[in-house]
Amino acid sequence: FLKIMKINVTLTQNHISLFSENDAYLFSGNTQIRTMKLIDKFIYFNTSGIAKKAINKILTNKLKNKHLSEFSNEVWTEYSYRTEIVKKKETFGANIMVKLSLLTLIIYEKLLTNNNDKQTAIKLTSRINWIIYENLTHKFWFFTGFFSKRPIKRVKKAMNFFIKYFPYTSPGYEMKILKTENKIVAFNVTKCPAADFFQEHNLNELCIESWCNLDYPLAEKWNVKLERNKTIAKGNELCDFKFVE
Repeated sequence: FLKIMKINVTLTQNHISLFSENDAYLFSGNTQIRTMKLIDKFIYFNTSGIAKKAINKILTNKLKNKHLSEFSNEVWTEYSYRTEIVKKKETFGANIMVKLSLLTLIIYEKLLTNNNDKQTAIKLTSRINWIIYENLTHKFWFFTGFFSKRPIKRVKKAMNFFIKYFPYTSPGYEMKILKTENKIVAFNVTKCPAADFFQEHNLNELCIESWCNLDYPLAEKWNVKLERNKTIAKGNELCDFKFVE
C-alpha cells in the first residue's frame, strides 16, 4: 500500500491523481507514455522478486531443458518486449491487471515450449500465480486490519477501496456492490480486462485456473468463504461474488 501511495504522490506532483474514479485521461497524449512506463516499473518492482522465488519453488526439478535462472530471465525479457504492444486500457488499475495477465501468459507459453503438456503448464502457472497473488493481496489485507478485526468487515473495507480507488475503478472495471446482510459481502463484475485479455488469446481455461480460481484460497486466507456461480471467463455475463462469514 505504501508503495502505491508513493506512486500516487509522484503522479500528483504532475497534477495527476492515481486514485480517481475515472483516470482515463492518464492515457492520452504524452502522459500516456509516462504512465505506461510507470506501470511497467510498478509491476517489475512489486512482482519480479516474488515471481522469481515462485518459479524457483514451483519449477525445481520440473524444467527439462532450462535452468531456473534462464527460465526467469526469458520470462522477463519476453515481457519487456511484449508489454509495449499490449492494448491500453482506460485506468491505471486495469492496465496493471492486463500486464499481469501478460506475465501469466508468458509463463504459460514458456512452460509449453519446455515440453510440458497443456494441463501441466496451466497447473504450474496457477501455482506460480498463487504465490504472486497471495503476496500482492497481503499488503492490502494487512492495511484493513487497522479498521476492524472481524474478517467480513475487513473484506468489505478492502472491496470498497478496490472499487472506489484502486485497482478496480470504472471504466477499466465495472463492479457493483450489492446490499446484503451484515455477514455477507456481495458484488457483481460485469467488465473484467483480465478475462477479456485471455479471451482474446483463446485461453479462457488458463484464466479460470490461474486467475479466477485463486479467489477461493484467497477467501480462506481471509477467514471467509467465497460463493460464486458465474464468471465472465466461463462465458457468463458477469461474475457474482459472495463472501460469507
